[in-house]
Amino acid sequence: MRVYRWDLDKTYLDTDFQSVRGVVRAATEAAHRKRALPGAATLLRALSHGSETKVTVLSGSPRQMKRVLSEKLALDGVRFNEMVLKDNVGNVRRGRFRAIRGQFGYKLPALLRARSKTPASATEVLFGDDVEADALVYSVYADAVMGRIGAAQVSRIMERAGAYPDEIDTTLDVLALVPRAEAVERIFIRQERGVSTARLAVLGTRVVPVRSWWQAALILESEGHLSSDAVQEVLEDVYESSGFDAWTIGALAQDVVRRGWVSADAFDALRGPNDAVAAVREAVALVGGAGIDAPREVSHPIDYISVLSGSGWGRHGQPE
Repeated sequence: MRVYRWDLDKTYLDTDFQSVRGVVRAATEAAHRKRALPGAATLLRALSHGSETKVTVLSGSPRQMKRVLSEKLALDGVRFNEMVLKDNVGNVRRGRFRAIRGQFGYKLPALLRARSKTPASATEVLFGDDVEADALVYSVYADAVMGRIGAAQVSRIMERAGAYPDEIDTTLDVLALVPRAEAVERIFIRQERGVSTARLAVLGTRVVPVRSWWQAALILESEGHLSSDAVQEVLEDVYESSGFDAWTIGALAQDVVRRGWVSADAFDALRGPNDAVAAVREAVALVGGAGIDAPREVSHPIDYISVLSGSGWGRHGQPE
């Protein structure tokens, strides 16, 4: 079994949290008015309709939005098995204002709880963005399930990231129920804010920054998760709905080749809009096998406390 775990805001949905108007709109607009990010619906739809797959949604959106968010995913043709949303109203009532922004105290125990109900042999691919702490939370989750870090380290990491004591206790209780396994194959982080790939490289090659969901689709195809037809559909979605011209699509292809995630010959059979395909092939040919920065795995355990304490990372674990 393969499990795909998705965040929503800025990962799947084009949500504006930078203004009061945007926040109000996100909370009140109807499902048919919510916009999926270019390629997101097509990619998740393809993943959700695969055989022996499971899709879960884990978002910081408030629980009161569950109906409208479920309706939006249904309108997009996405099948999902579980949706977990944040109890922000409860946090406000209890005066837990730190928890409204905090991700470790919410997402990490939720991920572990979901894992405890998942077959030990199942592998996972996680999807998030660089607006919040997805990259760090997902990476800690992967290492905890793998057994690379233990309960004491998880406790220190969560404390440093601002989690409440009871959130830490809950996390450790659930972690004790999870069988150790090398479960997480990939963590895709959409670069909404343009956080540099070098910043995220400290988390190793498991974390893959992408500028477009088409790049993620290309990598997923190379790793056996998607068909070439699905990749073509994602490309067409991105090209038609993002406003990108053909040369921008070519630049996306060149970027993923330069970073060593996809080989140049992967585009030989590429299908899609003619001008975009032509631009992709020309851009990839310019790489010429030179200057490729092959991903390098981190050979030592990640020092998450140092990451959280260092420059370039916010106090709640978001990259800056």
